Amino acid sequence: MPFLRPTNLTADTPGIPPNRQLASSDPLAWEERWEQVLEFTAVASRDLPAPFHTERWKVYKETTRLQDPQSRDHIIGGIRSMQKNLCRMQVQMTLNAAPFCVGNELRRRWISASPARRGEIILAGLVSACTSIPEMNEARCCAGKEMSVESHRQNGSLFPDLLEEMMVQNPTLSPADTPNYISHPVWDAIAAEQQSPKTTPCERLALAKILCLRNYLIGFVVYFALCSFLDLPLPELVQTKTGSKPCKPRDKPSQALSMLFGEDSEAVKSFRRVAHQMDEGAYAQTMELNETTTKFPRCKRCWDTMQREVLYCSPECQKVDWKAGHKKECGKWLQLEDLTPSNPEQPSLRIGPPLTGFKRSGALVFQVAQLNHLSPDYDYIIFSIHDRAYLSFQHPPIRAAFRACRDKALTTGDRRAVAMLAQFLRFVCSHDPRPQNIGVGPGGMMEQMSTEFEFPEIARAVDEMEQQMLSDSAQRPPLILDAGVSVEQWKAIPTTWVDVGIIPFTDRASIYGV
Repeated sequence: MPFLRPTNLTADTPGIPPNRQLASSDPLAWEERWEQVLEFTAVASRDLPAPFHTERWKVYKETTRLQDPQSRDHIIGGIRSMQKNLCRMQVQMTLNAAPFCVGNELRRRWISASPARRGEIILAGLVSACTSIPEMNEARCCAGKEMSVESHRQNGSLFPDLLEEMMVQNPTLSPADTPNYISHPVWDAIAAEQQSPKTTPCERLALAKILCLRNYLIGFVVYFALCSFLDLPLPELVQTKTGSKPCKPRDKPSQALSMLFGEDSEAVKSFRRVAHQMDEGAYAQTMELNETTTKFPRCKRCWDTMQREVLYCSPECQKVDWKAGHKKECGKWLQLEDLTPSNPEQPSLRIGPPLTGFKRSGALVFQVAQLNHLSPDYDYIIFSIHDRAYLSFQHPPIRAAFRACRDKALTTGDRRAVAMLAQFLRFVCSHDPRPQNIGVGPGGMMEQMSTEFEFPEIARAVDEMEQQMLSDSAQRPPLILDAGVSVEQWKAIPTTWVDVGIIPFTDRASIYGV
């Protein structure tokens, strides 16, 4: 896509966004004007609207007029900082949202909310973003229906769909260097163009900034809507001028997270680390120093070599950032390639990340997080009417067979593995009275797994597995057959081969709002 230099653009030109000051003085008028812009964008042409080319030309002029390495380093560093903050935001978003994805609870509650209520929440998030940072107002023209308040009023599925696209797959790990992006045919093509070797360096830089702004705006508004809807503390964007008020990090993790994993769990500790980095680190990096401003330590080599100001909230934060990647770029000019760094090494977990091509649902993200951070004896977590229960298989051959199938299902989404897993769990719930005594029945199990794996035909697939089991001389479930468990081993299973127990929520009402 060639650069188009904008000419004769005014505030009344169709497709030109309203001034962001209007969002503070008259949010409804600001939104009405934006809906006109977005409608014009959708019908005017198959090309992108004038504001996109305006922003692209502005960045292009900035990078061509200022060819010295320091100026380019400043632009690349700004994009990098925004990418990292978006990664951290997505981790926090996932930690807060995952418990509410069980049984599609959050989706159902959002869809059942009135259109007016949904619109109010999205508009509040947009106003918060666009009044905090000027570029966010311009970036909205690149967000399309994703950031149309009217679209959220009419389509209750839009917000939960965006949320699940933004959620990370292993929420208790360190933030990645590359955030999740909202997919869209037009913007996917622009992202491909940004990576093309045929695109000039200046164009690549301009496109990288616009793509990052688009996704940062969507990510912030989605996170804001989530917190607002669940009555959690609202996030704030860091402003350029912050005055002298020091930043106070959030030292308390989400209430739901503490209840689910325990106050001293690794999940809660990870949340604290991420929140601290996001609140104080981002604050330090974007503030303008003056005589009354809190002074933050900075990287001496970067400042002495190239006057790059890399600020940290504390010496401890600086040490963490050094290991996380600053070591490779300290005292060196940033290059375009630094916008797509490799993700940091992650600690090993019982259940690893999903393989290429498979994306976990929010409910499945929550299942995996619990299996990774609760007791290693738990083989699967089942949600009953009032609590959650664990199943733990005590017989080694059965446990090995179950975990092999479970891990394949959780990392690949393989439909046959999911069906075998579900059939085996239904078999357990049907033949052992203890799960049903605590409210866990075969029907609820099927509904839970259908939601987790987004597998609406799971009941039929499980019925087919039942027929395979009945055709076996020893009536071994397919999961057992596939693992090579012999008839003799199957018949030798002791009576107490599965352990069932309750993992109570401290206060379910405070988590699910019921």
